[in-house]
Amino acid sequence: MIHMTRYFYRGVNLDLHRRTGGKLKPKAEGEAFKRPVYYGEKAYYGDGSVFGESERNAVIMHQRNSSKFPASGVSTTPIYENAVRYATHDGKHESGYVYKIDSTLLEAHGVTAYFVDQHAVKPQIPEDQEVILVARDFGELPDEIIVEVKEV
Repeated sequence: MIHMTRYFYRGVNLDLHRRTGGKLKPKAEGEAFKRPVYYGEKAYYGDGSVFGESERNAVIMHQRNSSKFPASGVSTTPIYENAVRYATHDGKHESGYVYKIDSTLLEAHGVTAYFVDQHAVKPQIPEDQEVILVARDFGELPDEIIVEVKEV
């Protein structure tokens, strides 16, 4: 089910915002957005993963644990309140930033949107309605798709 909304949001804490210079950068910058899954490795069969290397596997592994399985994607949500929660880590940080991304600008700037619920059988955090954004060059997302950065 495609459910493209106009805006996606990315919440980051103050430290990450400063470290990246206000840019939305993936954890595995420059690497193709693909991940291999082969028999014998620790994989969760039945979660939607497919044998071999694929974008589908990258989506599934990224949404499961992007620290353990870094990828060239940036997680976003169409739900502003969820992005605020990520920006402050549920109130553990006094402030953070929410980036507002206009989905109508993605294609023109070479960004692909991967809807997690179209790939993962059981998304890790279904209430986020996570959408992973990947730049054409597998690097930082272009500034042109960001229409607002708000301190929260």
